[in-house]
Amino acid sequence: MRLNYFNNLNNEYSIDIYLIMTFPKNHVIENEEKIRVQKPQGSNVVNLDIVFNPISPHNNALIILNQSISIVNFLKVWEHYRLKICADGGANRLFDFFSKDEDRKNHLPDYIIGDFDSLRDDVKRWYESHGVKTIKQSTQYATDLNKCLDFVEIYYDGMVNSLAIENINDYDGILKLHAQIKRKGSKIDVLILGGIDGRFDHTIHSISLLLKLSDLNPNLSAFFITFTDLIFLIPKGSNSIEFNTIQSFHGSNCGLLPLGGPVVLSTSGLKWDVKNWESSIKGAVSSSNRIVGDSRFLINTNDDLVLSIELDYDKISNYE
Repeated sequence: MRLNYFNNLNNEYSIDIYLIMTFPKNHVIENEEKIRVQKPQGSNVVNLDIVFNPISPHNNALIILNQSISIVNFLKVWEHYRLKICADGGANRLFDFFSKDEDRKNHLPDYIIGDFDSLRDDVKRWYESHGVKTIKQSTQYATDLNKCLDFVEIYYDGMVNSLAIENINDYDGILKLHAQIKRKGSKIDVLILGGIDGRFDHTIHSISLLLKLSDLNPNLSAFFITFTDLIFLIPKGSNSIEFNTIQSFHGSNCGLLPLGGPVVLSTSGLKWDVKNWESSIKGAVSSSNRIVGDSRFLINTNDDLVLSIELDYDKISNYE
């Protein structure tokens, strides 16, 4: 009876009333296909608009890993990011993405970083001849993605300006420089192409890195993008995930994935909202849920959570 009452709430009501009511444990509410969601005060805001159109001159970086570049609007995304880095064999993928040298010259990365076990010699020579800086880091105690993320923080901390790239120790110089960063700076949005899909162990490492990012790289907000999904971390606490401009996120399927350990969730703005809901890999998982909030949805979690959102590239490709 109580569930039926909430099922029949119309769009005249704010979903905020859910936040001030006490719900029993593991409560589920099925909503209409579009509901109004008001942002609560004091929430951490995740703005999905800036993933595809970062705020200028906001600090941001695009990292290309060694997987096929399959996102439909890659060139548009490329234009919006200030710092562009290829992780080792990611340079091969960028090089091969274009069929003409003229196009390659118009899409040069700023840096190529890694142990260079995957980077082709011809690709390395070509990019170096066109002014791209290559930084070899031979250590096997960090992945190429780790090295790139550390370098992003070093770059925006201003340390790169005070030293010559050729003077960076080619074994673990980036890791050592990163350890010297003392202060927490402004947030840096990082979009990572690849890392999910491909080899399963690489995918698991990417998720592991995402969960550890707040400790390893506290200045970064990282988003993994694939042909089908946008994947990112929802931190412990109250979160408002917003899409004020890119309305294509409304109606997208999503998954609330407790990959770091058991969590207790409360949501507002999903097709199947949950209240005081216990979720774990061995227990209940909210997969194949759907976003029905008009311009945002809310997640309150007692621990970090991985969120995946299905992408509609036909709609996103029309976004400037």
